[in-house]
Amino acid sequence: MDELIQQLTAKLGIDESVAQAATGKAMAMVKANVGEDLFSKISSAVPGASDVADAGAEEALPSEGGGGMLGSLAGMASKALGGSAGSGLELGAALGDAGLPTDQMGSFVSTIVEFLKDKVGDEVMDQVLAKFPMLKTLIG
Repeated sequence: MDELIQQLTAKLGIDESVAQAATGKAMAMVKANVGEDLFSKISSAVPGASDVADAGAEEALPSEGGGGMLGSLAGMASKALGGSAGSGLELGAALGDAGLPTDQMGSFVSTIVEFLKDKVGDEVMDQVLAKFPMLKTLIG
């Protein structure tokens, strides 16, 4: 995961602590949305992915009362349209809570998707995106 953090800080010019916090939240949401079986393929190919996801899980989802306006919108979208419909907004809110500027979310998610694709291959990433299609909503 250190390699990914280095890519994020270099490409986006963000602080390492922001990159780590946002990556933890993003990986926790990936794990929650794709399931343990599929996530195990990621954690096998990317040492430390499971630990990062577990650490990020504590704060990955904004609470109903927290997360600001974006968190509130995510909660409403999930309730109105089904759980996965609000996942893109929930991820956006979680990344914002980690300190990632809104205008960098697309590049952040794109970098993570490309990094994972390099590690696990196109087939596994296609399965990930099929189970968590809202990832695509944040890719700029």
